[in-house]
Amino acid sequence: MIISIFNAKGGVGKTTTCVNLAYLTSLKYKTLLIDLDTQGASSYFFDKKVKKRNLLNKSKIIKPTQYKNLDIIPSDTKLENYKKGLERIINQDYEFIFIDAPANLNKLTKDILKFSNFVITPILPNILSLRSYNQIVELNLNQNIKLLLNRVEKSPLHKKVIKSITKLPKTQYFKNYIPKSDIIEAMPFDKKPAVMKSEKIKKAYMNVLREII
Repeated sequence: MIISIFNAKGGVGKTTTCVNLAYLTSLKYKTLLIDLDTQGASSYFFDKKVKKRNLLNKSKIIKPTQYKNLDIIPSDTKLENYKKGLERIINQDYEFIFIDAPANLNKLTKDILKFSNFVITPILPNILSLRSYNQIVELNLNQNIKLLLNRVEKSPLHKKVIKSITKLPKTQYFKNYIPKSDIIEAMPFDKKPAVMKSEKIKKAYMNVLREII
């Protein structure tokens, strides 16, 4: 199964969602994380540097991570010049492939969304983020796109946003969400999935994963 994490709006938890879900999946399944964001945020979490190469034409592009069953294809700055050839890097022998998609809607991103079996769109609990999700859905690039609420607090405003989301068709959103957490915010410093440090966070991501698998 190919699962892409995408939102054209930055700062919504795209990479932390990708890293945590990929790690949890690797506890049971052979998993590959593909970092197709030229900023290389997912690569950073696994101490892999962004490369200047053409990974679409390279043979040994898959690198092991420090975690069993979890491999990664690090980011590549030349993906900015992408025209075609995505099939080669996603046609790998893995049970699950997670793609950290670029935070912009270009040719590469459109192809990623078309090839994916499932698309997760992380959003923050506010109306502007919800609007950006609706714009993605309107592009009609994939029938299996679901929004995932990140950094949710027990505030009246967030409860109001959640209530608005539940008015959407149930196929368009995850009923589970990710709470606001300093542990998740600290991930860039720790360079470790937050699910390794908190049972509460692990449970939240596991519940999301169960809605997919």
